[in-house]
Amino acid sequence: MDLRVTPASLADLEELDLLERSSFQRPWAREAFVAELARPFARVDVARLAGRAVGYLNYWLVADEASLLSIAVHPDHRQRGVATRMVAHLLAQARAAGAALVTLEVRRGNAPAIALYERHGFGTAYVRRGYYPDGEDAVVMELALAAT
Repeated sequence: MDLRVTPASLADLEELDLLERSSFQRPWAREAFVAELARPFARVDVARLAGRAVGYLNYWLVADEASLLSIAVHPDHRQRGVATRMVAHLLAQARAAGAALVTLEVRRGNAPAIALYERHGFGTAYVRRGYYPDGEDAVVMELALAAT
């Protein structure tokens, strides 16, 4: 698969919006992506297959920590390794930036995402009870990166 993960720009807003709306019950507004693209510590990267956006990830690199805020794969491209490649990209970017720790939050009921993160070495740090607007718990996961 010739999947490329590259930094997003304002020109990608339409595709980011489509990915967001096709992946989440409560999608971010387009303005949220504009704000993320303007933050010096925020990264929004797009996964492209044959030039078409099939996924994105949004993460922050602050001091020695990376924090995954959001990851989405278009429904037509799920179960094809896109999310796996994007998580590997995140970890490579975090290491390159000197991060010692990567964190994320995931819905307790999102077993496929939890399994994906566990395959990459993440473990559960703690649970935030009733975190999401619908009352579902958030599982906070962490991965310590080895010093090189």
